[in-house]
Amino acid sequence: MGIPAYEGVHDFDPQRTYADLQSRDEARIIPAILSISWHEEWRQAQAVCMSFAHREEYWLRKNGITGLGHIARIHGTIDVGSLIELLGDLTRAGVPASELDDMFADVMVFVAQQGRRNI
Repeated sequence: MGIPAYEGVHDFDPQRTYADLQSRDEARIIPAILSISWHEEWRQAQAVCMSFAHREEYWLRKNGITGLGHIARIHGTIDVGSLIELLGDLTRAGVPASELDDMFADVMVFVAQQGRRNI
């Protein structure tokens, strides 16, 4: 898959969105990941994004990580311990830590510096 074109987050249709996650088509999976990060309850969204953040496929991993940043920004909460584990897992797998920079920036701005308790 080449560089995907930017596309806004779709409305959330749970049945269609979760079906898209099960497809083998990155063009369907990526918008589904991002839609879930925006619209689903944060714990469920984090579980979905975390599973894709661990994938080997670059664009799926990248959008799983981006989704985690969206959760911090939109929902104002995230499980930071899981993010630290993700950093360790990806570092051991040879993924550059720089792939997580924007996500950690969102966590710092929208969760940690806001004094949110659910981190």
